[in-house]
Amino acid sequence: MTSANRYLNTVSTTAWPMQVAFASSDYHHVDQHFGATPRLVVYGVKQEQVQLLRVAEFSVESGHIEEKIACRMAALEDCVTLYCVAIGEAVFRQLLQIGVRAVKVPEDTDIAQLLKQTQQHWSAAERQVTHRRRDPRRFEQMLAEPQWQEDDAE
Repeated sequence: MTSANRYLNTVSTTAWPMQVAFASSDYHHVDQHFGATPRLVVYGVKQEQVQLLRVAEFSVESGHIEEKIACRMAALEDCVTLYCVAIGEAVFRQLLQIGVRAVKVPEDTDIAQLLKQTQQHWSAAERQVTHRRRDPRRFEQMLAEPQWQEDDAE
């Protein structure tokens, strides 16, 4: 499998029970389709704190290439939510199977504002995250499944 072109981890992610990803070209706004994004920016969120945890950068390839989506999905490990402007239905379902909820937002939605909203809803979200039981092999199982079909960009 082709991996991300560049992958930057800023801190240990084990101290962050809630991780949120954003499909962004500029680090500040959600402005990309999940399958075409050049970058996923992942933040850790706590009630009183947010911190950039990692950035994964990808080469942008057109077409329905299995490895393109697989490496983007692998970059979402430990995330509970992905914000993007569009996502194909089949990939949306695959993300749900591995415990990641994709949320479509209008183009140029401010990441800082989404992080603030997440913090405002921290108590309820924290209860959901801490009670969710995730299979630690979910990414391996997803990659072993038969071919997927990415829907066209919206």
